[in-house]
Amino acid sequence: MAGDAGTAQGATLTQARRDDLRAGWGAAIRGRVERRKTYPPDARGAAGAVTVRLTVSGTGSLLAAEVAKSSGNGALDQAALRAVQSAAPFPAAPAGLEAGSQTFTLRMSFLR
Repeated sequence: MAGDAGTAQGATLTQARRDDLRAGWGAAIRGRVERRKTYPPDARGAAGAVTVRLTVSGTGSLLAAEVAKSSGNGALDQAALRAVQSAAPFPAAPAGLEAGSQTFTLRMSFLR
């Protein structure tokens, strides 16, 4: 029985480490996107938050990007998508993450 407990703990630590790696990679992706975010002049002073869902390959290629939750302002939504697209390619996945793509959800705020 003690061997089973050790295995479960080891699996939990492995999952925790993968979660840490994914969180760090997501933070690096968010930083790149935020640096490329610009307020669109055609938003005419509107403020809002856009939630964008993006899928990134293990090599850092942007596979998909979409508005998951609109700000209610088309210009802000499009600015968020442009920021994601211009930030690509992203850093490759850190060693230790499973091969394949990962999906991230970013909430981007626009203030004027």
